[in-house]
Amino acid sequence: MDKVRIHREMLKRAWFSIPRDENAVETREIRVVPNLNKDWFIVKITTDVKSYYHSSSHGFTTLSEAVKYAKERNKENNGLNDYTKYKLIIE
Repeated sequence: MDKVRIHREMLKRAWFSIPRDENAVETREIRVVPNLNKDWFIVKITTDVKSYYHSSSHGFTTLSEAVKYAKERNKENNGLNDYTKYKLIIE
């Protein structure tokens, strides 16, 4: 094996050997936040459960568009993700 591959394998083993907090609180959120200048808004969907972590972000130019999208997602249950269980937060 070359040095790069060995280094990569060592990093991978180190990463997966980090103990997980078994008592962590599960988080399911749909959050609407403005950027620093408040000229556009971000809808961030975060899932942090025992088996996995996932987040996605979507940008909007107006607060009303962002809130509309967040509320639509909060009503969605597509079989894979049940967003009705997510907490909706508008900052």
